Amino acid sequence: MMFTYAELPSGKSNLTVLKEPECGSAPNTVTILLAVVGSILLIGLALLAIWKLLVTIHDRREFAKFQSESSRARYEVALNPLYRKPISTHTVDFTFNKFNKSYNGTVD
Repeated sequence: MMFTYAELPSGKSNLTVLKEPECGSAPNTVTILLAVVGSILLIGLALLAIWKLLVTIHDRREFAKFQSESSRARYEVALNPLYRKPISTHTVDFTFNKFNKSYNGTVD
């Protein structure tokens, strides 16, 4: 049982008795779970987008600074003396039959 008591402006008392209290339905757990997961994902994506924007702005400033410094350079760009090309060419002497012997796996 549930009782509610109220005093009216006229001075009378009002007492309401409910034999079976009215209870609200339980919250939908799937809706709450989806709302929480969705909000976490949206906040994460927003933070990633902000981070990407900040990094892009920083990189553009650094690249512009590099371009201006390289255009102001008063020396000639030369080859790096320490750098060697990763691809090299070797010539092979194809005179295997120097002594008129066969080298294809046969025994004479």
